[in-house]
Amino acid sequence: MKRDMLRWMGIAALTAMVAGPARAGTMGDVEFWVGSGTNQAAVVIDWADGLAPESLVWGYQWNGDATGLDMLLAVIRADSRLFGHLGQYAWGTAVFGLGYDRDGDGVFAVSPAPGFDADGLAWSLSPDDSRVATDTDDHWREGWNSGFWAYYVSSDAGATWTSSQVGAADRVLTPGAWDGWRFAPGFNSEPPGTPVPAPVPEPATPILLGIGFAGWAWVRRRSRT
Repeated sequence: MKRDMLRWMGIAALTAMVAGPARAGTMGDVEFWVGSGTNQAAVVIDWADGLAPESLVWGYQWNGDATGLDMLLAVIRADSRLFGHLGQYAWGTAVFGLGYDRDGDGVFAVSPAPGFDADGLAWSLSPDDSRVATDTDDHWREGWNSGFWAYYVSSDAGATWTSSQVGAADRVLTPGAWDGWRFAPGFNSEPPGTPVPAPVPEPATPILLGIGFAGWAWVRRRSRT
């Protein structure tokens, strides 16, 4: 009985993973939305680290005035898998490091630890290019002396990216705007790659267990008839 149940659970889990996430080319492809309002924009983060998917996109909704920094901070605070290390200077806000719990195991840490708060944010004036994720399955890129987070903007869903001429705090969002962050090792910057939608957190394990149990029960019923 246990063998049959485990077999169905494995089939259910495999079915859920076989179809890879679709690439996001329009605002309608975005799955994870934060904020509220009638205006919409999107932010792409591309770690360029060889760990697929390297590039993810989130959506942001607002009314009134908002900046690129408002959007980035709102997304980090809303997504429990996303983390950021930033510094506040007299001339503006610097993005030192960005990370993501890529395997979704609920455990994320970097070394040396910058001191994340409950929202996944760390604020300091001490960037560390040697900082890495303690779980090699997770995304983390930080740079100041040997690389940096390049900031791009787009008005056509990332079909055409241009390097931003202002910092994120001075970037005034307009409806339909796309912001892009891509890590540039060695200061060799490139626009973000085509992203996949960042997934909305959901209780995947209970769902898969339920599917697996339903399949096992169906087999048991068939074996009795």
